[in-house]
Order: sequence, then C-alpha cells, then structure tokens
Amino acid sequence: MEYGLVVIWLGLFVGLGALALPASSLVFATLPDRGAGLAIPFAFVVLTVVGYRLGQVTFGTGTAVAAVLVLAVVSALAVRWGVAMRWNRYRDAVLVFALAFLFFVGIRALDPGAHPGGGEKFLDMGLLASLLRAGSLPPDDMWFANEPVQYYYGGHMLAAMFAQLTDTAARYAYNLALAGYYAAFVTAAWGIGAVISAGSGRSYRRGGVVAAFFVGIASNLSTPIRLLVWTLPEGAGETLAAVANIEMKGLATGVDSFHYWHASRVIDAGPRGESTYNLATEFPFFAFLNGDLHAHMMSPIFLLVGVGLAYTYWRTPPEALVRRAVLIFAFIPAAVGVLIVVNTWSAPALVGVTWLTLLFAPGPPWSLFPARLETMIDRATDGRAVRTEGARIVVATVLAVAVALIGAISVASFLSGTTSGRSIGFFSEPTSRLPDLLVVHGAFLAVTVPYLLRRWSRDTVALVGLLGVAAIAITAVLTAPAVGLFVPLLLGAWYRLRTDSGVDFEAVLLVGAMGLLVLVEFVFLVEEAGPGRFNTVFKIYSQVWALWAVAAGAMTAHLPPLRASVERIGREVRRGLPRGRPSGNDDKTSDDAEEKTISTMGSIGAVLLVVLLASTSIYGGFAVASTAGAQSGTPTLDAHQYIEDDHPEEAGAIEWVNDLEGQPTMVSAPGTDIYQWVNAPSSMTGVPTVAGWRHEIGYRGADDYRSRVRDVDAIFETVDPQTRSALLDRYHVEYIYVGPVERDRYDVRAYDEEQGISVAYEDEAVTIYRVNDSELLG
Repeated sequence: MEYGLVVIWLGLFVGLGALALPASSLVFATLPDRGAGLAIPFAFVVLTVVGYRLGQVTFGTGTAVAAVLVLAVVSALAVRWGVAMRWNRYRDAVLVFALAFLFFVGIRALDPGAHPGGGEKFLDMGLLASLLRAGSLPPDDMWFANEPVQYYYGGHMLAAMFAQLTDTAARYAYNLALAGYYAAFVTAAWGIGAVISAGSGRSYRRGGVVAAFFVGIASNLSTPIRLLVWTLPEGAGETLAAVANIEMKGLATGVDSFHYWHASRVIDAGPRGESTYNLATEFPFFAFLNGDLHAHMMSPIFLLVGVGLAYTYWRTPPEALVRRAVLIFAFIPAAVGVLIVVNTWSAPALVGVTWLTLLFAPGPPWSLFPARLETMIDRATDGRAVRTEGARIVVATVLAVAVALIGAISVASFLSGTTSGRSIGFFSEPTSRLPDLLVVHGAFLAVTVPYLLRRWSRDTVALVGLLGVAAIAITAVLTAPAVGLFVPLLLGAWYRLRTDSGVDFEAVLLVGAMGLLVLVEFVFLVEEAGPGRFNTVFKIYSQVWALWAVAAGAMTAHLPPLRASVERIGREVRRGLPRGRPSGNDDKTSDDAEEKTISTMGSIGAVLLVVLLASTSIYGGFAVASTAGAQSGTPTLDAHQYIEDDHPEEAGAIEWVNDLEGQPTMVSAPGTDIYQWVNAPSSMTGVPTVAGWRHEIGYRGADDYRSRVRDVDAIFETVDPQTRSALLDRYHVEYIYVGPVERDRYDVRAYDEEQGISVAYEDEAVTIYRVNDSELLG
C-alpha cells in the first residue's frame, strides 16, 4: 500500500484549500461561512481555469505550478484587501474531506484496477496518461493517433496537474485522483447544503451532513426493496417485487447474491434486439465504487461551485450592483466554461440554475441594467403581479443566454475543435414507468413532499394530496407518469418561492431538478453512446442527484435533533397528546399546545429521516463488504496491478511502452468489440494507436473510424510490403504492437524482414517492432 502517496495527496488537497480560502472568502463573501466550506472545490475550479488557459501554449509541471501561483496571488490580494475568513468552518470542511478521501482510498486499494469491463476505465486511464505525456492542449487522442482528443477532458487535465504537482505516475494518480474527486464532491455538497441551511436560520451542520450523505453514501431504493423482498414470506416478497418492478435476482434472492451493479440499472427501457435493457440510473456512490474516473463524476464538483456562486448572488443585496454584476457576467460564466471542458452535459444545468436564481432572487433581474432601462421596466410592469412575473421570466432568460454565451466564448478553442454527428431526438419509447421512478427517486421524494406541504392546514394538505394522486394516476394511464410525479412538485416549489418566506434557495434547486427529470422523458441526444435516451438519462440524472441532494440537506435542516425527538415522542405517547394539528375552531387552544403539536410532528420527521438514511445506506454496506470479500492480494493503489494478475503475458510489453517518451504513434488491433481486453497498450499508457475503441465513431463519425480500421487491417495482413510501408508512413507509425489479440485476429508475420522495420522489444507473447520512417520502402 502506497501510504506515502496518500499522505502527500491529502496534504496537497488540504494545502490548496487553505491557499484558496482567502480568495474563496472574497468571492463567496455573502455566504454564512464566507466560502470556507467550498474552499477546496473552489481551488479545483481555479486550477482548472488557469491550467486550461496556459495549457493551450504549454502543458506540464510548470503549468501546474503556475496555476498554484495564480491562486496564491489572488488570495494574497484578498488578504491585503482585508477579507474576513472563517477558519473554524474550513476546519470542518477539511475534516469532511479527509474522512471521505481516506474512506475511498481504502475502497480503491481493495480493487484498484483500471480494467476494461463494466465502465469507461480504459478511456479514463488513457486520457489521464495522454495528458501526462502532452506538451500542450489538447493532447493527442490515444485511440485516434495524430489527431487531438475530441472528448471533454478538463477533469482529467486537473487530475494530471495533481499528478504533476506530486510527481506521481499515472498508474497511481488514477486512483488518488478518483478519491480526491469523491472527497471534493462530498465536501462541496456539505458546503452548499450547510450554508443554504444556515442562511435560512436552520442547522448548519444538519444541512451539510444530510447533503454530504446523499452524495457520498446513499443509494436509490432498489437495494432496501430487494432486501425486504428476500426477508418477507415468499408470496409477499414476490408481490412486492412485482409492484416495484424489481427482478427476482441479486439481493432479492439472498444476501449472498448481492451484486453492486443491479441498483444502477432500474428504469425499464424496453426491448433491444431479442432482450430488454434498463437505463443507467446511477447514483454517486455506485459511480465512484465502479472505479471510472469519468466526466459525469467529476463535473458535479464544478456544478456545485457554480451553485454556490448563484446562491452568493441570491444573498447579495440588490444595492450591491457591482458585486452582483461580477457574479453574473464573470464568475458564473467562468464556471460554465469550466463545465463545458469538464463535462459539456453539465453546463446547461448551471445555466438553468442561474436562470432560476435571476428569476426568484430578491430584487428583479433588471436591477442589473443601467438605471434608465431599469426605470423603464419598472414603469412597464406597474407593480402588477402578472406583468412583473412575465418581465422577470423574459429578462432572466436574456441574462441566462448571455451567461451561456460568455461561458462558451471563454472556451471557444475547445468548442471549435469538436465535431459531432449528434442530433436532438424527441419522445423516445417507452417513457419511464411509475414504479421505476419511485424506486430511483423515492428517497428524495420522501423528503421533498413533506417539506413542500409543511405549514399548510390539514384540509389543504388533503386537497393537494388528492389532486397529486389524481395527476399521477392520469399521467400514468397516458404513459407519462413523470409529468404527474414531478410537475406538481415543480409548481409547488415555484408557488412557495413566490408566496412563502419559509422556503429559501433549496426550492430553486428543486425546481431545476424537477425540470430536468421531466425534460429527459421527452428530449434526448441521438448519439453513438447507447440506444435511445440511455446516455441522456445517464448524464442528466447525475446532475439531478447533485442538485436534489443539496436541496434535501437544506429541507431537513429544520428538524430537531434525534435524541430530543425520541424523548419528545416518548413523552407525547405517555401523555396521550395529539400527533397532528388541532382541527375545528377551538379558540381556547393555547399557543403552547400548538407549539407542542408542531414540535411532535417535527420529532416524528427527524426519526423518519434517520430511518430513510439508514435504508439508503444498506447498499453501501453490502457493496463495501463484497469489495473487501473479493480482495485477495495486498492492498495497492496501482491501477496496473491487475495486468500482472490477469494478463501477465503482456505486462512486460505494456510496461516497455509505458516507458516511451512523448506520444509516438503505435499500431495495434482496433477495439471494434469494446469493454474487452483490446487496445490495452494505448489505454494503459497514453501512447496513441491508429484506431482504438469504437467510441471514436461517436466522436468523429463512422466513416473516418472504419477507414482507419481497414487501414490497420491492411497493415497487419497485406502481403505487399510496399502497401504496408505506405500505410505506416501515412499515419507516422513508429511502433507495431503484436500481442495475443493481434495474433488471434490477424495472420501476422515477421515484419522485421521488411525494409525500415526492426524488433524493438520481444518476449514469448509480444513482439514490438520499431518503424524507421526514413528507411521504409518508397
């Protein structure tokens, strides 16, 4: 186990957060903790912005050091300007980060391999290794040699910068960066959940803990339902499984049959060929446990920093015009630009949160306009509710579009370098079924519905409940249950934001999350990465989980402490006091009795919250236990270690390729059948191959990829040395890799018998040929 590296990386993260604290306190000055809880995630954002800018010219250790120096200069200026800092809150954030980081390091040490199956680890490892070889950005594509990568690589770039700052090889940096991103995500959720709660006079720690739990540990309800199916009598268990649309497999058949994968594929997507498939309904803990260092797992950190900027705007008085303008026209667009490079899917979500913030924030959005224009709009609305709401929507939309454009312009070089054959699709069949939606989102719904209904009379709650059930029933019959389930919550949160001072920024996040959930039922991106709306749901649900988790933290922060709640319920049971709000017109009911009744309901809510959190932690317990039980060797963070165990015949050759300098071009068998052991030399080392995994079809189109595949086939199999030389020259190939995959697929020959080709490495299973371009035939 590489304990020294763990200490170094933890020290790096904590040190970067401390260095960023003054700058974070300046930017998030109106938050209750002045940005202390977001200091470490904020450092991630600053390093990414600076690293990407400087990397267009040169990328390496010097770039990473320069980014840290820029952060230091900004913080030094903040200190000079007398910014106030909350070091005690930063201490809390460090504790959260350290616990999350060490927890996940322990998990990855049990299963550190960047293996090809069950995810995108070959892609992610290849991107990280490529960036560590690159002299500038973008790096060469390890699966499409001599062309820049056409995938969002910002998160991998930051991971490479961490590796450069600590002088860590890619094989170890992969898992340490993964643990760092996990801890930063948990810390960002903690920081945002805590300040939203404190900002509305609720518990700082309760809001942070619940938000952090939902992103760091919690699962959907699939696992607790499966466990319940197994524990119930046979007939009752099967009935529950049928109602919840849960397959009788895995944990539903016994605790020894648990598999971590089942909970990540819940929503039935209908037939695919001769079988059916389910949509990817992943939650954060599953995604990190699965071990991908993927964009949708890294981007929530940057999204939540953007949410923090939006909440800072929310809390900034309208009179502070300059500060508000800087947030809207500089800081938030910069966060949008970062998200485009890290995970383009997440950028629209931040633009949407910005739109909602402008729409609902104290003070109209046109307060950002020059005084003359502001006065004109005020006169046009004339204080009328409908006109004012319409003007707010129009102006907020204009400003949100401006934010999106500024953000896109800030990373224009990235956007101009991407090409895509993607298009927008509508009404993919089938839509999600109601039982599936309840399994995936039930835990959040259990928090959200009582929150929106609180402070309403019993009669109002009953009426709203009946209308809600009717809406769900009708839309379920019309095969659109998501509309009946989520639109009422969206409208309810919208209404509470306009009429009730008892809700705060968490309702803005709730409106955004509900909007995304309805949107993906009817609109999706047509692309190569999965059938129908598979990839759209996969990418959008990760953003929904982040937003809803933070909102849930703030929603539950008003509940009383658990111990006091249990004692209160016990006393009420013994005294026989009512559990609900008194009914009728009893004018003699004292304020004290009313307070006792409300406190009792809050106490019951606190106990039920603990039950909910416990049930959603069952998955984590089983998953960690099964991971530990499957581990047989010495714990390590070496992502290459599994090669020695599973593919020892190629371990030496891959290590030889890994020791090459720069990004020389290699040719190996293309990955036309993916998620298998193919293109391992390029994926594990970042040395580009002419044609890698068929993911490139989605990045560059089918024709370009298949043309390269045909050329690679010809390089290996042609009997004409002249043809082979011409193709090797066309792609500037410096090495020909002939391993077990190539020998199984092609009728390989001794290529060193041809002019310009010699043996560079050879063992029993692998031969690597060196190509001297100047000596090739012709």
